[in-house]
Amino acid sequence: MEFMKKQKKGFVAYVIVAVMAVISFIVYVSNVSTAYYQDMNTSVVIMMVCALALIAATLVLPQLAKGRLVTVVVDVLRVASAVLIILSGVTFIGMRVESFGYIFGSNLELGNEAAFRAGSQAITGIVLFVVTWILSLAASFFEVGKKNA
Repeated sequence: MEFMKKQKKGFVAYVIVAVMAVISFIVYVSNVSTAYYQDMNTSVVIMMVCALALIAATLVLPQLAKGRLVTVVVDVLRVASAVLIILSGVTFIGMRVESFGYIFGSNLELGNEAAFRAGSQAITGIVLFVVTWILSLAASFFEVGKKNA
């Protein structure tokens, strides 16, 4: 607990972003594994894993070193992680847009409970991705690292 008290607001913000990114990723994997979809896109997986690695580096690097170069590197990592989260979310949305028309707007899937569950889960995943995007963008305005004594 003492460790957290010594951290700046950006550290806590990025921990929240990391948790939201993991939750979004889990919902994505769960959705693409449903009987209705079964269409995992490896680029989304790679982008989310890279985003999580960049967030981890953003949190750890200021704890290990200080200086102007570290500040610049951390700033670049923060922007890159936000971009990867946004790209993976947009890719996921692109994967689902057409199916929403079939599931919710036509008679083709009428009575197909698996389709409605998968579509509802996809909407939940999209909402989680959007919340994660907003949090990652907001977190980038806060400085990460230890508070000055």
